[in-house]
Amino acid sequence: MALLLAIAPSTVRAQAPQAGPPQSQPMRHVPMLAFPGAEGYGATATGGRGKPVVAVTTLADDGPGSLREAARHSGATIVFKISGVVHLKSTMTLASDLTLAGQSAPGDGITVADAKVTMMGSSNIIIRYMRFRGGIAEPSGSSSLQLGDASHVMLDHLSIEWGRWDNIQAEGNSYSTLQNSIVGEGIVPQRFGCLCESDYTTFSHNLWIDNKSRNPKGKGHIQYIDNVVYNWGVDGYVGGHSATDRYADLIGNYFIAGPDSSASFIGEFAKTDHTYQAGNFYDANRNGTLDGRPVTQADFEAVKATVEPKPFANRDVTVHIDPAETVVGEVARQAGDTLCRDSVDTRLVGELLSYGTQGKLIADESEVGGLPPQVEAKAAPDNDGDGIPTVWARKHHLAPHNPTAGQTIDPKTGYSYLETYLNELAAQPARECSRPR
Repeated sequence: MALLLAIAPSTVRAQAPQAGPPQSQPMRHVPMLAFPGAEGYGATATGGRGKPVVAVTTLADDGPGSLREAARHSGATIVFKISGVVHLKSTMTLASDLTLAGQSAPGDGITVADAKVTMMGSSNIIIRYMRFRGGIAEPSGSSSLQLGDASHVMLDHLSIEWGRWDNIQAEGNSYSTLQNSIVGEGIVPQRFGCLCESDYTTFSHNLWIDNKSRNPKGKGHIQYIDNVVYNWGVDGYVGGHSATDRYADLIGNYFIAGPDSSASFIGEFAKTDHTYQAGNFYDANRNGTLDGRPVTQADFEAVKATVEPKPFANRDVTVHIDPAETVVGEVARQAGDTLCRDSVDTRLVGELLSYGTQGKLIADESEVGGLPPQVEAKAAPDNDGDGIPTVWARKHHLAPHNPTAGQTIDPKTGYSYLETYLNELAAQPARECSRPR
């Protein structure tokens, strides 16, 4: 039976790391979630709720109808009328108060490749069901997705791979969540997962796979729940190992050694890394069977962490906790862009389910075939451009020729009618992408 843990979101920017864990606070009214199933510190982001719709109609790097042009709009919900790969020629920056609704893309969905997507200094962003794969074409010190100095960010069902420094750079980030996602196959020169120099960040139900280290590197106040880490190289989860006090709750995670893994499923901690751990497992034997052992307090003491008797996270917004014994199957089923799980993610999940016998660290994406071919598709007709297909609008008794109908808030739910449509799309069962004929 799943457990529940709750945390307190904040509407203010995180300050510098505190000298001690946050003090407990009284229960407050729980604000509305970004979408049903949103959890953790970023769960109350509103993104582009009630704001105008901007449609992506071309895979071009820039210009009218492009993702880059859409991302410049502060206060918008971005929907995709096409599918395919957006090949960036340079870093793309996201404005504040945005929703990137990847679930709206038809066919094989949306992949952003060849350069970094950054939200540096922006706030209140929701991104769902997209793939970010920088690849060897991006600068050597870059990442596939950067959250630096961003706040109140909600990331869900993303595939974030092939970053050249870290797959994710999150220095200075605060009050954010990454959930139900795949972070994998970092490439040269570093091949790392995530530098999370962040305060009040939740990582929940993610697959970290084929990264040399930093799955993630937790420097700040980190909540790390029901993640699966597979085939790390040097280290799995990495502590902050600095002079500043850091706090992390590690609950219900499963560490599974692969062909390239050292024995350091956790590493690089210091006494300043205040760590609460419960319900974690470690499978070291690479025998093709999931048969790990419980992680103990002694494991963390051996890497010099300061083990805390209770979690630092406060109570308000729930984060569900599955037992580690069941979380591997759950993550294998639902992590990444599962509305269209392409051949890259299918391969990575297959490596995980080999339980130690498959997987490798790569130099760059050419070793594994690069970006898979995609079948492009176009979205259903939307006569008034409000982001909602005309057929759906009529079925739900919305005016089919009202361009503001989608951004109108439904008083019964608090979500816009466009959000209701998008949330319905996200509830569809996982599937594999189509294959070119």
